[in-house]
Amino acid sequence: MEIIKYQLGIVENLPLSALYMMFNIKKNSNVSFGLKILQRFVDGKSVVAGFGNNLLKMFKIPENESFKRTKFNNPRMSDNDGYDLVLWLRDDDRGELFHKAIAIKKALEDYFDIEKVISSYTYRGKYDLSGFEDGIENPKGLEVVPAAIISEGELEGSSFWVLQQWLHDFDWLNNASQSAKEECIGRSLDDSHQFESLKDFAHVKRSAKENFNPEAQILRKSMPWSDDQLNGVFKFSKIIETSYLWCPPFKKGKLDISLLN
Repeated sequence: MEIIKYQLGIVENLPLSALYMMFNIKKNSNVSFGLKILQRFVDGKSVVAGFGNNLLKMFKIPENESFKRTKFNNPRMSDNDGYDLVLWLRDDDRGELFHKAIAIKKALEDYFDIEKVISSYTYRGKYDLSGFEDGIENPKGLEVVPAAIISEGELEGSSFWVLQQWLHDFDWLNNASQSAKEECIGRSLDDSHQFESLKDFAHVKRSAKENFNPEAQILRKSMPWSDDQLNGVFKFSKIIETSYLWCPPFKKGKLDISLLN
């Protein structure tokens, strides 16, 4: 029997709906005790946890694992600092998400200030709101876990998560020609095949495994979001904010915070 040492929700298929809860550490709070309370809610499957910024600094991450924030210096790329704690609540039932979020917010209120909540969902199973199929280049089958999860060493079972919120320009999308949109992505809107001749700005070039040194794969999970006024999930789209997060292992039935200093 395989012993799972990671948060399962990282590698499982997307739910029909989800909530992203973003927190920062409350000033002068007992964060260590707050993390023990957090463990009651994080099952790694329906609730996935990622630690960033000040919370991440409280953990003894091996020095050979560099975790440095990138400065973009680009109007379309956010330099937002991100958050100390992000929880990804996953459930097909949006009502269940609501009740779970309320319980988590209440339980953590003495330790973490909630800064933002994003409601998200899936569109046609695996499509971005622009109409393009998402995650084409994702690893498949037995390649998924090795791509997303650290398999050995002190960080065994961990994952590194870059969470970005994108905002589409639907005025442009609804008026642009199909060929203009396809040029931005680098794929066909009709059958998702990748074009041989790509523009330098084509989206598919950004995550091609051959662009990494050494060659590497990433596991992308994209869920559209909306707030009644704005809708988003590439002229086409821009990043609103980015969080660089470490997802702790999940061992012996709970979130593993043993690397806490």
